[in-house]
Amino acid sequence: MQMTDITDSDLLAEIERRFEEKQASINEMELMTKELLELNEKNKNAQEVKSKFLSLIKNEFNNPMSSLLNIVNLMNKKAENPQIQDLSSMMKMELLRLDFSLKNIFSASEIEAGEIANDYSNVDLKEILNEVEDYFCYLIKDKSLQLNYKDNSEEVLISDSQKLEIILLNLISNACEYSYCASEINITLSSNEREYIISVEDSGEGVYEEHKSYIYNRFSHFETGKTRANAGIGLGLSVVQGMVEALNGTIENISKDEKTVFIVTLQKVDESEVSISKGIASNGFLFDDSDGMVEF
Repeated sequence: MQMTDITDSDLLAEIERRFEEKQASINEMELMTKELLELNEKNKNAQEVKSKFLSLIKNEFNNPMSSLLNIVNLMNKKAENPQIQDLSSMMKMELLRLDFSLKNIFSASEIEAGEIANDYSNVDLKEILNEVEDYFCYLIKDKSLQLNYKDNSEEVLISDSQKLEIILLNLISNACEYSYCASEINITLSSNEREYIISVEDSGEGVYEEHKSYIYNRFSHFETGKTRANAGIGLGLSVVQGMVEALNGTIENISKDEKTVFIVTLQKVDESEVSISKGIASNGFLFDDSDGMVEF
């Protein structure tokens, strides 16, 4: 058909057809946009419910767990019968192991949900290490391990104490599990103009070359049958990586001459740009020398 053969009515009909097609496309896009907005709102509501549920479950576990640990500590301190002392020690060991696993499960869930806002405070790393050492006191005693801490930093560490506790719990747990008996675990804090550097060094089998590419994957754990006492659930290093990244940091590991070093590098924060809260110990309840509990 030549242009001269197109009538006004044909032209109007074609314009009307194209207009209808465009309008149909607009209507379809509007419908899709409405559906996406509805899905987004449902997803937002689901995330809020998930966040509230996670917070509720944490409290439901953490509060009785803290109480049970305090009760067991008191039993162990006051018991005169050696059998009761042994029983309370066994109970404490299992409770600490369960508490450690729950911390990792909750931390992994928070990372997945994006609920990992930082709470900055002046951190006493030695105090955190004392708590961490208590978690693994039985394994440390069983393997005759020695934990050494050296602070090469001449300034106050400003970070999130809860996240640092999770990081050190997992790194020192691995160091204890994979260390040779009667060896040392060295934890060092240093700093430069821009960064804090925390290193955890152990003497053991190290990380095999074929494992290095996925040791930070969830549910990855390696059974060599030589040094590790407990299997674990394989969340530890993935949780460490998530917490380190939340603190704007990096983690790397080096294995050489039967020594393994995990190095956590954290960017310093500008105190004028963040809210610095009052730092306290990681556990909500602590014992004093009296019969009662001191609650913070």
